[in-house]
Amino acid sequence: MQSPHAVDTGVKARRRSAGRKAADGSAASPHRRLTSEDVARAAGVSASAVSRAFTPGASVAPEKRARILRAAAELGYRPNVMARAVATRRSNVVGLILFNETNRHHPGVLLALSQAFSTIGVRVMLFLLEDDEEIGDVIDHVLSYQLDGVVAAAPIPSPLIDQLERARVPLLFYNRPGDDRCAAVGCDHHASGVLIARHVLDGGARRVALIRSYRDSFVGNERMRGVEEELATQDAGVVASFRGDFDYERGVAAVADWAARGIDDYDAVIAANDMMAIGAKDALVHKLGRSVPGDVMVAGFDGIEASRWLSNGIASVDQPIEHMARAAVEMMARQIEGKGAVVEYRLFPGRLQRAATAG
Repeated sequence: MQSPHAVDTGVKARRRSAGRKAADGSAASPHRRLTSEDVARAAGVSASAVSRAFTPGASVAPEKRARILRAAAELGYRPNVMARAVATRRSNVVGLILFNETNRHHPGVLLALSQAFSTIGVRVMLFLLEDDEEIGDVIDHVLSYQLDGVVAAAPIPSPLIDQLERARVPLLFYNRPGDDRCAAVGCDHHASGVLIARHVLDGGARRVALIRSYRDSFVGNERMRGVEEELATQDAGVVASFRGDFDYERGVAAVADWAARGIDDYDAVIAANDMMAIGAKDALVHKLGRSVPGDVMVAGFDGIEASRWLSNGIASVDQPIEHMARAAVEMMARQIEGKGAVVEYRLFPGRLQRAATAG
């Protein structure tokens, strides 16, 4: 048996000659890719032993694994992940489908999911959508890359879900409900709406203006449903309403629209997200000269970093994205391993984030 020193010497010699000879002794390009056979020869083991050494959980003697890893490091060898995916039928990559708008306003979603998946050795491939019409092309890419699963923070039509099912690609919806075939994880947006409404009511508000989301937004509609139901129980009314699209500019536009129509008797503004709430707060203060929260309380949803700035400081309901991400990873891992027979829908409560501008 070779000593460790002999193995090291052989590895270094191999590195010096790699550009001159191929494995069979013929001339080789200096740019030829190293293979597991190169590592096997350098370490004095079989190619299958090299494969096992780079496979988590595979059986290989500790001394042999150390010798293989040392040889691989000396040669500069890295295992071919794509080749392993073909052999094992596992890519160790999941697709994450997000709207561009979601990623722009909530970068923490991508970060939380990426970090949570990395703890189980899985990487995330990001697909960004500008609108719903692009989802068919995205699913085609998912199937072409043979990804292990899909986490979707966007709606997927039933025929495309059928395609994923036929290809045995698990699908989990993030922050939105799926159908009865798909697992889902999300924040309880209806309860969050109730929570923020109670907060402004406790501050004395009774005449509330709402900045809604676009009509087909599940998240926005659920939030406003909770708000309106809670206002109705406390003899408070909605005196103004405006349809936004989650952008700062639409919050400004809402206040301008109400002013143009002579509506100024509201004592609170609740927007479907923080960006519109911040826009409304700025318009109230800088365009109408109103005091926030002296004249008007302002509140939103999501708990984004900007909502906590001293210049903004709106009240908000924060989504527990770290808890949601961990749940998504746990549920997806079970499906990938074939242990997800029961379809789950896990909801997590939002957390109230108080601020001076909310009263």
